[in-house]
Amino acid sequence: MQGKAMSGEKKSIIVCGTIIVLMALSSLAPELLSRSSPYTISFTGALPPGREHILGTDFLGRDILARTLAGGRVSIAIGVLSRFGSIIIGLAVGLMAGLAAPLIRGALQGAVEVFLSIPSLLLALALVMVLGEGNTTIIIAIVAGTWAPVARAISVKTAEVKTWDFVLAARALGASPVRVAVVHIAPALTPLLLPLITTGIATSIMLESTLSFLGLGGGSTLSDLPSWGMMIQEGSRFIIDAPWIIIPPSIMLSLLILCFNRIGDRMAE
Repeated sequence: MQGKAMSGEKKSIIVCGTIIVLMALSSLAPELLSRSSPYTISFTGALPPGREHILGTDFLGRDILARTLAGGRVSIAIGVLSRFGSIIIGLAVGLMAGLAAPLIRGALQGAVEVFLSIPSLLLALALVMVLGEGNTTIIIAIVAGTWAPVARAISVKTAEVKTWDFVLAARALGASPVRVAVVHIAPALTPLLLPLITTGIATSIMLESTLSFLGLGGGSTLSDLPSWGMMIQEGSRFIIDAPWIIIPPSIMLSLLILCFNRIGDRMAE
């Protein structure tokens, strides 16, 4: 029974990984799969799913399938970039907090606690309002709102790892604190970092979609790539008359977040 359960777990991870890869690849060439451009505007208005447009068109006559596939490029790219940014900052601060003298450690942990006390969405909203709209601003806002939990987890684990024999041996041989942190401690944190990355990507994608839904993301011109959050925001205005506009990006967004979370939970076990 346990072997069957493990086999089922592996299959679910493979399925989730395959879905993520297919979404990423399809977002690079939406025109090939949909036979339409996500930018082409027609005067037909919002058409329901049919022969020419499998998932229908939006209020500007743009193909929903093409825009949904292209939207994955924005959401995935922002999610991955912002998560790696928060991981880099959180890793640096966490290592310093775990290895520094008590006074510096207290100051760093205090800064982390301040950021932890502010809801990530609220902080991201404030930064976007100050810095202006755009995908770059959203990445900065998401990084600022999500690095602190990483730093706290890393600092706790670093305080444990620095007492291990191989770290003590490296210090006894005269290794510098930087070398100890980068060469000896950081690789030992990999089992902790992998689930933080995968589940964090899901959180970053959700934050990006929320900010785009609120109208604070990119896509201010017709030539900009759409994001799923922006498509959901546009579709919400026509949810009664044209529900096919909001359904595809909502399903893709939910499925992508579910897959990243599933992989992250499996890695954390």
